[in-house]
Amino acid sequence: MKKYVPLFAVLLLLLPFRSLLAQSPAGFTPGYVILADGSRLDGSIKESFKSKAAIAFQPASGKKINLGANAVNEVNIGGSSFVSYANDFFKVISTGTTLTLLQKVSDATGKVIYNGAEAAGISSGTEGRIGDFLIRINGQSAPLLVTEAGINGLFSNTLTACPAIQTSAKAGQLKLADLEKLVAQYNTCK
Repeated sequence: MKKYVPLFAVLLLLLPFRSLLAQSPAGFTPGYVILADGSRLDGSIKESFKSKAAIAFQPASGKKINLGANAVNEVNIGGSSFVSYANDFFKVISTGTTLTLLQKVSDATGKVIYNGAEAAGISSGTEGRIGDFLIRINGQSAPLLVTEAGINGLFSNTLTACPAIQTSAKAGQLKLADLEKLVAQYNTCK
């Protein structure tokens, strides 16, 4: 028993340093990445959405790798989720049974796409600008751009499963500022 006392004392002294070992590198935030093949990697992430339409990923053990939107399906940075579509990243604002509200956070237009070290093409990106909102109908891959000028048409012609919203849309009463509430209402509409 006496031979374990010094070992226990050393472990007790090292306990405060355990949190230092688990911290993310400078500029990185804890999170995870779901790759295009469906595998999940946990580690630390530094986003470069606006400048490069990419992230830097640092696994707990290993070296840093750079990943573009074409290499990942989802990124979670400090609790905020981002999905990729057509080489761009989108922040997930809200999700529901029918619709998912996204906000564009990158613009990959003109970005060279690589397959390993070999250039595979140039991205045409997605429609809209950084900060624009898009709605994805669950089960469909392509999100729909939502603008102030087009919100009433979208909910009166395309997203027609909620009669209360459709009536307001046909009367031209919908506003982009209310989009998050509209998506929540649409997802609960019966």
